[in-house]
Amino acid sequence: MIHSLKVTALGVLFGVSFSSCAVGPDYVAPQAELEASFKNAGFSEPPPEGSWWSLFQDPELSRLINAANTKGQGVRSELARYDQARAALGLARADASPAVTADAFAVKQQDSQNANFSFGTYNEYRAALNLSWEIDLWGRVRRGIKAAEANMQAAEYDYQGLILSLRGEITRAYVSLRFADAEIDLLEKTLQLRTEARRLMKARFDGGASSRIDFKRAETEEESVRAELAQIRAQRDRFENALAVLTGRSASGFHIAATGKTPTIPTPPSAVPSDLLRRRPDLAANERRLAYASETIGVTIANYLPQVSLTGIGGFRSLSSSDLFNPQSKVWTLGPEVFFPVFQGGRAFSDTDSAKAAYREALGIYRGSLLTAVQETEDALGDTRYLATASSAREKGASSAQDAATLSRKRYAAGITDYFEVVDSERTALNEQRAALAIGLDRALAATRLIQALGGGWTR
Repeated sequence: MIHSLKVTALGVLFGVSFSSCAVGPDYVAPQAELEASFKNAGFSEPPPEGSWWSLFQDPELSRLINAANTKGQGVRSELARYDQARAALGLARADASPAVTADAFAVKQQDSQNANFSFGTYNEYRAALNLSWEIDLWGRVRRGIKAAEANMQAAEYDYQGLILSLRGEITRAYVSLRFADAEIDLLEKTLQLRTEARRLMKARFDGGASSRIDFKRAETEEESVRAELAQIRAQRDRFENALAVLTGRSASGFHIAATGKTPTIPTPPSAVPSDLLRRRPDLAANERRLAYASETIGVTIANYLPQVSLTGIGGFRSLSSSDLFNPQSKVWTLGPEVFFPVFQGGRAFSDTDSAKAAYREALGIYRGSLLTAVQETEDALGDTRYLATASSAREKGASSAQDAATLSRKRYAAGITDYFEVVDSERTALNEQRAALAIGLDRALAATRLIQALGGGWTR
């Protein structure tokens, strides 16, 4: 027994003395150089406080996003993948601890009569504990734990990325629906005017005060608006159905009532620091996968080096059940076990080369995603900036076109001009108003893209 304790102490000391030795590279996160701010940032209005979707100041949008947090498309499956990665980390950590198992059996057996030793038919009983503990000489277990941690963190960022993407999709569909409502409202009012104009032209034509061509032009404009109204209503239904799916609902029983107003369009602050990109879930996930690939190199190298384990068995063994737990029935073994791969046919070099190539691939993916993130942010900033200017111009143009249409109707009523001028000016006014709404929608969508590009808003 004293000898066994010496072996145990030597094994532990041997493991501790090499505990700081770990083959393979130590991971260092890449330090990408980013500009202090983005070139397209040139605003002066500070951002409102709160969660980023509250920037649109729409309670219905907030309700939809909160509903999607647990029931949204893909949320449960992505969360399950995170749970799998977390369980894998638990398994990796378990490898660092001694494994103790218990076994017990009671058998009746017959030895061969033609063997060197034969006891005939007899019973055998055993109850024992089994110990196995790998001494982590080369850091295989430790690097395996770090790799599992990185993989779990990547899965967590994937989950956060899904949530961010889901909220962005809901926001885009919702603001598109609200601007469709605004366009429907505009076309309904226009249709009322066109219907009244057609009735007036019919009465004037019947009374001989107007030509048939003026009546047909009025009728054409009315039907044209009616057709466009039907198209926008169909588009609005598609946005509503998309919101149902995104929030985990059936499209058949899902409905969002019109409110008569469009969401507030967020305006970015005067300066957007580029280091906000580092919180993007997709970038963070790719960086964690890079760490996983780095740690895997060390694990791969260690797999082809000698592995030392401390093994032992302690328990009782007897040919009689009544003597099983008798002190004379004790059995035990304790000592190191060495596994040494002698010849692998070049497998170790090929496996290591593969792990290193996987690391270079992960590094390329990370760098590419960083460049894409900067591009997406610059694009969204540029769109937000220039669309604000375009929106102001469109609003002025729509107002001027509406004034021109009013003057044309007065000129026609006074007999100064023909109805063609009225039709042309009213069509121009309608197109300008619809274009102003389209620009407003583009601004809202650009703001949403910017929010997503910065990982969820523009505040730290």
